[in-house]
Amino acid sequence: MLLMKLLDLLLICDKPKVTFGFQNFTGHGDDYRLKMITGVKIIDTYGYPVETHTVRTGDGYILDMFRIPSSHNCKEDGIKPPVLLQHGLVGLADSFLMTGPKSGLPFMLADRCYDVWLSNNRGVRYSQRHINLKASHDVFWHFSWHEMGMEDLPAMINYILSATKEEALHFVGHSQGCTTLMVLLSMKPEYNRLIKTANLMAPAVFMKHARSKLIKTFGKIIMSLKDESFFGPLGIINFVLSIFCANSKLRDFCVSMFLLASEIPSTIMNMPKHFLQLWKSGKFRPYDFGVKHNKKLYNQSKPPDYPLENVRPLSPIQIYHSHGDPLVSRKDIHTLISKLDKVTFHHVAYKKWSHTDYLFSNLIGKVINEPIIKVIDLFENKTNPE
Repeated sequence: MLLMKLLDLLLICDKPKVTFGFQNFTGHGDDYRLKMITGVKIIDTYGYPVETHTVRTGDGYILDMFRIPSSHNCKEDGIKPPVLLQHGLVGLADSFLMTGPKSGLPFMLADRCYDVWLSNNRGVRYSQRHINLKASHDVFWHFSWHEMGMEDLPAMINYILSATKEEALHFVGHSQGCTTLMVLLSMKPEYNRLIKTANLMAPAVFMKHARSKLIKTFGKIIMSLKDESFFGPLGIINFVLSIFCANSKLRDFCVSMFLLASEIPSTIMNMPKHFLQLWKSGKFRPYDFGVKHNKKLYNQSKPPDYPLENVRPLSPIQIYHSHGDPLVSRKDIHTLISKLDKVTFHHVAYKKWSHTDYLFSNLIGKVINEPIIKVIDLFENKTNPE
């Protein structure tokens, strides 16, 4: 009995001291809890007001969100509609900030008088906290994008709407960020009424026809590993990068990987196997744990398909796609469109427009961000200032 009480006391003492809600009262990047170059610092450097907000998910993960509540370029008074930007697999809030205020979507939205919120899913360097677990524990990393859709995204949406006292928000996602929205809206359809517009850039949902050489080269290796091989601090990422970086043709890839993932290596390990299952099966469905575990969890030998017929936000879903994207093929996009209720398709005409160009191309302001803002403006009955 005494031993149990001591263990309980140790667990209580070991829990992180976290204050939830609005954190950054000064609005200065240097006041953020992490003393390094962060998204908060980037926003502040460009002269935009910035806030940090801390949210707890239903399963205990602690997430930091960044907010740009206004802009000196906004000349409108009144309510600013909230917009949530959701990053992809090897991204985080910073991914949307890299091109700066002239063409970076968060800054452009703030300049157009929108209330901009940037997510940071569990596992990225800003969201490596939990009410009971440490990021150094393997069990901390036992999640995929299914949990992000079921737990992280609804927690952030609920918080934003509570903080702004709005009834719904606009959503912009890239790659896996779109995946999580499809999980949420299909499995928890009550959230459809909370999404004004859903803007999906290169949505990684159906993957059967992905033509990436990296998938074909390493897919079999990754699929052959045990599930626990993907969990924990470094493991497979060191293995993969050591192979990639030895090849001079992949040097640019290595640079981008280290830039985006040096602080978030573990999130790269947890998701690929789930995506590879989609590639192999041609289905969009939860994680396949094997027949025995599937029967316990899903009551059937294979995971059920996500019920995409439930996905019905308040306006037609906007999908952006290019032929130059090796991960999200036109055939898979058409499969996704066939499963959804109302969709507006946007074709990116540039043949070499790749999966990461939605974030880093010097043309994103004109090619991607202006069309997205136009969709949001139309919903809000705003007049384009130009």
